Amino acid sequence: HALHCDTAMGFLYLYGSNIGQGHTLFLDLRDPWNPVYAGEYIFPGGGNDSYVHDGYVENDTMYEGHIYPGFFAVVDVTNKANPLLLATQTTPTAFTHNTWLSDDHKTLFTTDENNYSFLGAFDISDLSNIREISRFQTAAGTGAVVHNTHILNDYAVTSWYKEGVVITDVSRPANPIEVGKYDTYAQGSG
Repeated sequence: HALHCDTAMGFLYLYGSNIGQGHTLFLDLRDPWNPVYAGEYIFPGGGNDSYVHDGYVENDTMYEGHIYPGFFAVVDVTNKANPLLLATQTTPTAFTHNTWLSDDHKTLFTTDENNYSFLGAFDISDLSNIREISRFQTAAGTGAVVHNTHILNDYAVTSWYKEGVVITDVSRPANPIEVGKYDTYAQGSG
């Protein structure tokens, strides 16, 4: 389904593929013309929990979106042959599609790809005490479905089905504020 390239570390992370039954696969790209299989992460317990829909990696820490059970997982991938689960957390409407990390590495933003969903923000500064700090909806009450978010400086750039692209100021993640919107849906909102 998705991939993430951590260019600083030279690895590609493949999520939701039919190789490995949807587990996260690691490819070493330090020689980009000759990618090398470096390992995989299988969530403990198996079943639907092992399928990873999307993810984000920075500095050997992976933030996975486990869509069907509705949680994100934080995984230490320093040792690609033996990744270590650090924490999990359920997201606002329990259908975790995507994750993205704030620039200061203290907040993880999530999306749940279902009706009446939210851009969620979680304080991850203490992985033994992850706290949800906010939920944001564009066009509240319309059933808007959030899809993906990416963080650029202090802004969440987020796609929403039938609502378009929404820019949210997340410089204070406990108080997200919509600051821009571009409607990409010709049939109108809702």
